[in-house]
Amino acid sequence: MVDRVLSELADASDGITLVIDDLHELHSQEALALLTRLLVNLPAHVHAILATRRDLRLRLHQLRLAGELAEIRATDLRFTQRETRELLETSGIALSAAGAALLHQRTEGWAAGLRLAALSLAGHPDPERFVAEFSGSDRTVAEYLLAEMLERRRADVQDLLLRTSLLDRVNGQLADLLTGHLGSDRILLSLEDANAFVISLDPERTWFRYHQLFGDFLRLELRRRLPEEVPALHRRAAAWFAEHGQVVEAIRHTQALG
Repeated sequence: MVDRVLSELADASDGITLVIDDLHELHSQEALALLTRLLVNLPAHVHAILATRRDLRLRLHQLRLAGELAEIRATDLRFTQRETRELLETSGIALSAAGAALLHQRTEGWAAGLRLAALSLAGHPDPERFVAEFSGSDRTVAEYLLAEMLERRRADVQDLLLRTSLLDRVNGQLADLLTGHLGSDRILLSLEDANAFVISLDPERTWFRYHQLFGDFLRLELRRRLPEEVPALHRRAAAWFAEHGQVVEAIRHTQALG
């Protein structure tokens, strides 16, 4: 199949751009190996664009070394404060500089979050108040996060995200404690690799936090789905932080317990 595709591409006289979207859905190692072979042997007049939520085992190091591979990652796609203001202006939304800065802070430059906020802001009687109250529990944002970021995950991953959402930061050991299952560190690492709104806080990638809007949404879902378990989760978290000398966080979870 690879030879056939390469032959077809080589016979084309005009420039061709080959686009492969949702590449993260491809799990076959054999298929990935064939795709790598295709990509490293493309004719000079063919460009390939790959879109994926996570890094795949494509051996493209030769293309990278040759300067023939351009990589656009999540940090490159985040809006700056200036770009946030431009988006609002283009959408016809009148918002103060402080309001635009707050919206950028809440969304952390997430393009889809800004777009959803702009849609909700259009025609809103009090834009400044809307931004001040904007969170992951906003209906349009919550619907998106539910469909794209939570329901696509395995049941054990959903459970981990919900039970650890009441933490400002989480590591594998603490997540194991709150879920009652081992292996949480691997799940957290895989979620960050998948750009699933999980952000590492240290170079060793042992501590993580959730994107602000995603954390808001998860806490709302936790209260909806497992309200009776919230006190016990706070109790376990308080005990863990106290045991590890993290007094401020231990007190915060103790207060949340009542």
